[in-house]
Amino acid sequence: MQITQGVSVGLAALSRNKLRSVLTTLGIIIGIAAVVAVVSVGGGAEHLVLLEMERAGGAGMIVCFRKQHIRRDDGSYIENKHPEYIEYNDLAFVLETCPSIKVATAQAGMDLRVSHRYNNRSLQVHGVTPSFQEVNNWYAEKGRFFNENDMELRDPICVIGSEVHKELFDMADPIGKELRIGSGRFTVIGVMEAKGNNMATEGWDNRVIIPYTTMKIRFIGTRKGWMVLFAQADSYDKVEQAVAELKVAMRQQHGDEKYFDFFSAKQVIERVGNVSRIIQVLLGAVASIALFVGGIGIMNIMLVSVTERTREIGLRKSIGARRTDILIQFLIEAVVLSVCGGLIGIFIGSGLATGSGWVISKFMIKDATWPAVVSVQAAAIAFGVSAFIGVFFGIYPANKAAGLMPTEALRHD
Repeated sequence: MQITQGVSVGLAALSRNKLRSVLTTLGIIIGIAAVVAVVSVGGGAEHLVLLEMERAGGAGMIVCFRKQHIRRDDGSYIENKHPEYIEYNDLAFVLETCPSIKVATAQAGMDLRVSHRYNNRSLQVHGVTPSFQEVNNWYAEKGRFFNENDMELRDPICVIGSEVHKELFDMADPIGKELRIGSGRFTVIGVMEAKGNNMATEGWDNRVIIPYTTMKIRFIGTRKGWMVLFAQADSYDKVEQAVAELKVAMRQQHGDEKYFDFFSAKQVIERVGNVSRIIQVLLGAVASIALFVGGIGIMNIMLVSVTERTREIGLRKSIGARRTDILIQFLIEAVVLSVCGGLIGIFIGSGLATGSGWVISKFMIKDATWPAVVSVQAAAIAFGVSAFIGVFFGIYPANKAAGLMPTEALRHD
């Protein structure tokens, strides 16, 4: 009951000086809004990476490729002249000996001249295995993808990206028609779904995909070093285990895994997350300066309020109000003032975060959406901080009010 009455009296006191109350809470509003907006926009970086990784196969993606340079014990780098290269039979061995890997594909790519009638382009041509679709989360939208039988027959067939469909075929049905790749003729059997020029999938729609065995015979020949292994771990939690198993497999196949590099999407996600959190903490600390200034403003206005209401305090004490009653009364007023500012700041900060995400997506990042995720945790912390500021900066004025002697307070003009 005492708290309810305190809140009621506090709101009444603040409403009598509306403009002063609003100006007092500006520091809190600005500080809380800045903290919520900064934390929310900063947190969008991690969410953006997760979304982009999902487009390119998912957070469980693992890539194994031959290093161009090897780091020596003294920290310097030398060219990797080891005779071991990733081979086609490594794919079957990895799938057989790595239980934490659910699917894998081999891939080799190069730039080649691709033409249809009078239209020709220099495009990326990739030789892959049938599991390419599942590993990269990229599927044929029209027609079909090639299968194991096509791999064995080494058929001159291809699947094209949506931009290749647009540029070379002018969106006409390409299924069954021919493309000239290099000096050979290939039959189009499918069109891949559009991926867009996002950060993780930039250029995918301009690719031409053919069976790896066909790529090997027609374009690679006896040359080595073209193959890269792409794999998907059973789950995000098993990525490290899958990488460890893959290293063991490469060691068994090639004598040592140090000649190969192992990259996982999880590494990128964790690094971006760490950087994002550091930036959030630093920017949040800078923004929180406004909270400190706002707290001083609350202390100042509460001291003014104590001076203005000295006779009221004396009257309440003379009719039986205890020291704790006065202390709680002024603390509640300070908290109400601070919390009101905090709630307004959370609302404004959420709007700023959404608006900032839109501006970043519209003018700074091409073909991507920056997800300004308004963190419930950040809003809750901001609310708690605003209440704490009310208590912290309201203690001195409240204590000063509670310490007034009734007789002296009643004589105050």
